[in-house]
Amino acid sequence: MRSIRILFTLLLCVSSVAAFAQISVEYGEGAGKVGYFNEKNHPGVEEPYPIGPLAFRLDGEHIWVADSIGAKMLKLDRSSKVVSEFAVVASPAECLIEDFALVKDETGTTKSVWIIDGINKKLVHFDVAGTKLGEIVNEALVQPFRVEAGRTGHLFVADKGAQEIMLFDATGNLVTKSNWEWNGFAVAGEADTLFRLFFEEESRKLMLVVQKITGEIADEVVLDLPEHMNPELWWVDEAAGELVMTYTPATGFEGKLVVVRVDFDGKVKASGELKPPYVMNRFIDRQGENDVWLGVADFDEAPQGSFKVEPITLP
Repeated sequence: MRSIRILFTLLLCVSSVAAFAQISVEYGEGAGKVGYFNEKNHPGVEEPYPIGPLAFRLDGEHIWVADSIGAKMLKLDRSSKVVSEFAVVASPAECLIEDFALVKDETGTTKSVWIIDGINKKLVHFDVAGTKLGEIVNEALVQPFRVEAGRTGHLFVADKGAQEIMLFDATGNLVTKSNWEWNGFAVAGEADTLFRLFFEEESRKLMLVVQKITGEIADEVVLDLPEHMNPELWWVDEAAGELVMTYTPATGFEGKLVVVRVDFDGKVKASGELKPPYVMNRFIDRQGENDVWLGVADFDEAPQGSFKVEPITLP
């Protein structure tokens, strides 16, 4: 009997782990669902690619998902239960959420969310209950695409149209601009050091540029990578002395990206592959070395299936 109880307990533990191995959100309209835009619900409309949730963020034991088409934010626990949800605008057709950033307090608790409204070329600020706190509207914003919130209260916004990373202060004033080549960026440390990539034409090398919040270049490092396309920097781990990035092999995209961990001397520490979703803006996030999650989606298939985020292991 004791053996049976032990076996039952082990099976229960395994089942529980499997149940929380991913979060899943149903496609559709209304509470607890995420919208989509493809040929099935908009036949004949010419769009370069289907759209669904374009970004997610890890937040302790919770995961935030941007319902980009439905213009709302969802916060889920790791059993896929929606614990909070709020609308960004009254009419979803008037907003497209490209990306968002979580603003943390001194204890690491999320206190607010900055959201990119791509249609209106602005950033909107909400507390976690959905109360609007403010917005940034600036003529320099052409096609805001990626956003990071710094520890100093500054906001870093990568703009695909302007090809710049714009730095806004806590009051929403534009402070500086830096070159950006559509290849991701990261902000790290108490002083909000900016890490970005730059392709040097003369040497034909990809450079990691380390930049102080004042705009001063602190370092430039040649990355020792094979020939490739579409590099994208995802995050920097100063404690581990490394960055994580993805790129397309020189042979072209065949359903997978190369993912690499590179040290601050530019040398590759480890390399592997991952299958990106079709299509997302921010499709990977991490909090801690062993807590990395990947978006799993094909918005062409919606409403079949569901939008998922699941843990992965980096090389």
